Amino acid sequence: MSADEKVLELARKVTAHRAKVVIDHIIKHGHITTEDLKETYGYNHPPRAAADVRDQGVPLETFKVTGGDGRKIAAYRFGDSSKIEDGKLGGRKILPKQLKKSLIERTG
Repeated sequence: MSADEKVLELARKVTAHRAKVVIDHIIKHGHITTEDLKETYGYNHPPRAAADVRDQGVPLETFKVTGGDGRKIAAYRFGDSSKIEDGKLGGRKILPKQLKKSLIERTG
């Protein structure tokens, strides 16, 4: 399995809506810009959508492109497969309240 296939395999397992929108667009077009995220998908904070993908363990590379108004804007594409963070699929994990309580009691 090549490096790109590893990233694609991981990316296809993501189910979180905002992260999935970013992933599907990158798979179809090769990259997604902050302009795409704002204008096409209506996300007011485009970097948060990219961060959602990274929170799922999928590596993203940020690079600059020229936007519709001539300014430089951020764009995102899949990154190096060696930067895949195993165990992050599914996003953040919530600790049970009892575990949190016992840790606080033990450590103050």
